[in-house]
Amino acid sequence: MNFILFILLSLSFCLLLKADHTPANSRINYEKLYKSGVDAYLENRWKDSVSSIERSIEDFIYFNTILLRCRKKCQREDFHILPNETDPSSSLWGLQTVITERALCLMKCQKSYFPSRPKASKETDEAFEKKVPYNYLQLCYFKIEELEKAASCAYTFLIHNPDHEVMKANLQYYMSLPELKVEKVKYLEPKDYQDLFLKGAQLYMDGKYAGSNEVIELSLKEYLIAEEECRLQCEGPMLEKYNEELYVAITNHLTYALRCKLGCPEKLSYMYGQKHDYLFASHYHYLQFSYYKTMQLEKTCSAVASYLLFHPDDETMLTNKEFYSKQAGVSEEWFTPREDAKEYYNRYNRENNMLKAIEKHFQFEGSNKSSLESLSPPPGLPDKAPTHKRKLGRTRKTLTKEGTSQWFKKNSIKPHLSAKELNGTKRVSYANLVSKEECQKLVELAMEGGVYGDGYNGRESPHTEFEMFEGLTVSRAAILSQRGILNPLSAQLFLNVSEKARQAVEVHFNLATELFFSYTHLVCRTALPDSPEVRSDLSHPIHADNCMLMPSGKCVKDKPAYTWRDYSSILYLNEDFDGGEFIFAKDKTTVQATVKPQCGLMVAFSAGKENLHGVKAVKNGRRCALAMWFTLEPEYRERERDFAETLLADLGKKRELASQITKEKSFSESTLFKFAELPKRNYNHDHSEL
Repeated sequence: MNFILFILLSLSFCLLLKADHTPANSRINYEKLYKSGVDAYLENRWKDSVSSIERSIEDFIYFNTILLRCRKKCQREDFHILPNETDPSSSLWGLQTVITERALCLMKCQKSYFPSRPKASKETDEAFEKKVPYNYLQLCYFKIEELEKAASCAYTFLIHNPDHEVMKANLQYYMSLPELKVEKVKYLEPKDYQDLFLKGAQLYMDGKYAGSNEVIELSLKEYLIAEEECRLQCEGPMLEKYNEELYVAITNHLTYALRCKLGCPEKLSYMYGQKHDYLFASHYHYLQFSYYKTMQLEKTCSAVASYLLFHPDDETMLTNKEFYSKQAGVSEEWFTPREDAKEYYNRYNRENNMLKAIEKHFQFEGSNKSSLESLSPPPGLPDKAPTHKRKLGRTRKTLTKEGTSQWFKKNSIKPHLSAKELNGTKRVSYANLVSKEECQKLVELAMEGGVYGDGYNGRESPHTEFEMFEGLTVSRAAILSQRGILNPLSAQLFLNVSEKARQAVEVHFNLATELFFSYTHLVCRTALPDSPEVRSDLSHPIHADNCMLMPSGKCVKDKPAYTWRDYSSILYLNEDFDGGEFIFAKDKTTVQATVKPQCGLMVAFSAGKENLHGVKAVKNGRRCALAMWFTLEPEYRERERDFAETLLADLGKKRELASQITKEKSFSESTLFKFAELPKRNYNHDHSEL
């Protein structure tokens, strides 16, 4: 029996199914509903658009639920449709039989649910995967004055498209509207494991360990279900390649699906816009401590072993294991990974090793490129970004050397270190940019409004595990001020000081065109109490601001680097800490210059490879600074800043009006804006806590 049997049977059943797909028995699907909604949107028929697009989302979810149900059914069912091969030892025949019978099962299952359903186009499916329908809905809901739904749609879209600048501005606008009820804004496509995990983490932090155990165990089960669904979604239509050999095409698609499946843990780690690294294993980290607190030592030890299966060198968990092993009655046999952890671990390693083997063996002599295009690793990034015509801002009048000096003198800014003293080019430092009082106000602003890891995917320690990182953006400062949580005068100071720094950079480098903010971030780094006295790590590793520094020393100016950044500056706000010196570097190991932070001192430099830089470890205390990145291209300007300026200006007018009525009047407590912060993850359950 030849393997061609598989193809012939598949084609036969495809033809049988295709015969039923006629206009007479076709029915409407999510693609037609979606297009109808878009047409209504373009005609300003907002309610009709909402109705059609909402129905399209429901139909898309229903259709994909059925697909997953069929794939799950056909994956597990024991088939006996085709006759046995005379040579039962033929492994190829066995594989052909399994594949062919599963194909038959899928066709029958899908046909039983959708006997005459037209297939949606690839473009429509991609739009739904990227949550584009919510983009239409948010504006339609705004037009019909359903603000909570508009904000919820914008929020849902942003979770899946976090870099969408326009939607960021839209959501910020919605949240600033006084008539909007913040508690009603929600993510519209939650997974059960997400809410369970966050609830379990909150119970854990509240000291309710028994409840945390129960909820985290449920989250673990739901996570495995969600990952199975994610993996099944990877078994979709074949890639459109028409010039490949039969077996090459099959292997290509199988490898594509394998890569997709191995990417599911990464995909599921994002919850409500924040990334939770090693989410699956983190369940066991919570469980080991909570089970100990509820005196369930055998389950504690099993959870420890399960976590160590994925992270065998984790010092905290190894310390915990040593502590638990010394408890009365504890047996070494108890440190056995749970079955769910072993199955997950073994499957991942098996598939990962298979992928590595494929990538290795499909490389041929004389070529670094795989014979299977989709099997090869991603191609190397070019040394230079593709050339494109930059659209610069308006021209500005350049200054003479004397004019530059007068500008700095007029603004009471004093020279500190020149480019020559800093052992490089296009770099400088100035002192006295702000006063001691202004530094203190900005530090207090960061303490009151900053959130852990803000701007860095929610990671509390984005650069080193020994420090806590906090940040505050201009838009968040404005919103919190509008709600009465932050002092609006301090928020305005945030804007004013950063603008003064921008002008200083523009003047010093004597730029011919206008310089725009690209991102503004008020940040603090705090050494953790249990951090080691001797540290070899950096608070922020050596890097460039507009290119990716590769191990070879090349700095590749391509995505995901912020290629549009042209200049950077850091304004320091305090010096009452140990370590945390700013460094310029020639490469990852060679330091060229060191700058010790102090209130009012600013370092400014061009953003390319010529100015590699980093931050030494903060050994003790809290280091705060105002970090700013600039661009010459107006299309990349920081739009959040426009929003913040408008909001604070409006707030200033209201404050002025209120002061005319009564000097004693302050912000009403009823306007306080309650942020629904995610639980702070605390994984460092060392033996001292026990």
